[in-house]
Amino acid sequence: MMRIVFGLILASFVSTAHAFQPHTGHWYDPSEPGTGYNFDIQNGVLVMTAYSYNTSGQPQWYLSAGPMTNGQRNYVGTLDKYANGQCPSCTYRPAQLIGNDGTVSISFTDETTATITFPGGRSAVIHPFNFGYGDPPQGLLGEWVFVYDIISTFADRFDFTVLAPASANGTGIALDPSRIAGCEYQTSGGAAGEILCAQTASDGTIENGYEFKWGGIDETFEGVWIAPITFDTYAMKGFRVVSPKGYSKAARRLPDAKAGLVTNDPAATLKASQVIAGASLGKASPELIARLKAIATDLRR
Repeated sequence: MMRIVFGLILASFVSTAHAFQPHTGHWYDPSEPGTGYNFDIQNGVLVMTAYSYNTSGQPQWYLSAGPMTNGQRNYVGTLDKYANGQCPSCTYRPAQLIGNDGTVSISFTDETTATITFPGGRSAVIHPFNFGYGDPPQGLLGEWVFVYDIISTFADRFDFTVLAPASANGTGIALDPSRIAGCEYQTSGGAAGEILCAQTASDGTIENGYEFKWGGIDETFEGVWIAPITFDTYAMKGFRVVSPKGYSKAARRLPDAKAGLVTNDPAATLKASQVIAGASLGKASPELIARLKAIATDLRR
């Protein structure tokens, strides 16, 4: 296991009250293929571009941009129309604003679900478009870094490369064999729709637990790190830094452990000492603890 003390780097993802950050990228309504929306959100400002059609069925570019409200959960703005721009092989000419169709509003139920309401009152429920990774467990493969604060800031790295059979409550486990770690999508009970991960030491004891909402494609939402023994929870943000095919977001990829070499978490003792003094979000539920232990048991098989 790798531990990195980041200081201030990435700490804002896990330690502030304004951590609600909807996924940026392509969104769509699965029941309405052919129309999509691209969101970019920076410091409370949203830019949405939409490729849609006018009432006669002709393609139409739309743009809406402006400040969000309610902690980045809501947006209201005009749905502006643009036309007469350059073609891909033409000399540049700026597109012209030709008016707007009225007001569009977006309400983010969570960071991967939103209701968009168009001029005239029609609405659609939209989600990020997962076109490259697929659903769990295959969708969890690749290298991930989970970042969280206890007192220090920790970053735990895992490389999920192997698929294992499902537990009683999930769809199959994505495994990091060298770190004895695995993650699984839960299908029933209070944790349904969540990803639950466990890492054990070589003797089978739980070293780290993680829970987060699935749907962000290459990042986690509403995540927590679960402390072993006490099962206190701390806000956590995770990022997929290397894709299953090896495409890396890092400037330089560190070599992984040698095949067959099992590595325990070298920061386990430090984490345990900080849990005693750190302020947690609360305790994990008994159901969550039981499922975490079940996954940990499955990792040893």
